[in-house]
Amino acid sequence: MNDLMVIVVLYKKKISDLSMIVQSNLMSGQNIDIFVYDNSVKPQQMPEKEGFHFHYVHDKSNAGVSKAYNEGIKKAKELNKKYVLLLDQDTNIVAADLEKYLLLADKYGENYLYTPIVYREKRIYSPAYVNCFIGKVQNLDSFSYQEIYSLDKKSLINSGLMIPVSLIDLIGGFDENIKLDFSDFYFIEKYKKINSDVILLDLYVQHSLSGDEGKNYSAEMLRYKYYCNGAKYFNIALNEFRLLPALRRMLRLIIKYKSLKPINIFSGYFIGNKRI
Repeated sequence: MNDLMVIVVLYKKKISDLSMIVQSNLMSGQNIDIFVYDNSVKPQQMPEKEGFHFHYVHDKSNAGVSKAYNEGIKKAKELNKKYVLLLDQDTNIVAADLEKYLLLADKYGENYLYTPIVYREKRIYSPAYVNCFIGKVQNLDSFSYQEIYSLDKKSLINSGLMIPVSLIDLIGGFDENIKLDFSDFYFIEKYKKINSDVILLDLYVQHSLSGDEGKNYSAEMLRYKYYCNGAKYFNIALNEFRLLPALRRMLRLIIKYKSLKPINIFSGYFIGNKRI
């Protein structure tokens, strides 16, 4: 475990409630470094948990996941870690799963990304098909597992991703203008210029995405601001102009809530210069 740092991004959740902590069953002598980037309004005390060494940063400005990941990567470099594992607060990865990552890393080395199969019910969110930077889930029942997995016309989400620190130097880290949505697309597209394959763990991780939880008008309008800003700065960073993802999300929200507010958000946060 000495080569790995886990990076966790929190918002309004206690670190002690994470699956990684609650379901920990570390063998004697094992230690895990966990970098916690807390975007909550109020800071929290880190729990005293045998086998875990916490590095805590509180940022009530909610600067976004890209900023959090970059800060965690910086700390990993200071501690001479070889790998970082990105998690968010809803990812059900436990301490025992880390051995699976490290065993494959011993086999394949530092030229690949390592990712689990992220799903909910029968839908696989990662790896997912992607077309015009719009993700399309795979079906769990028909999914074909391969350890060396091609990302041709596919992408990954950030959560559950283990990244060799040496690869980050080649890719250039995360774009902090892309605070939430499209952070993963950006990083994976940069990676695919170096390597079109990833190492896929035979590890199925349950996870929920924005919109899965049903109707929540205020939450989805706020998230759409992040989405539009993310789409805009993704286009700038990769010299693309992809209008469809933000337009498609706008139309879906208009129909879902029978509201024209998404048009104003699209106009201000994608076309205009508003920042979230």
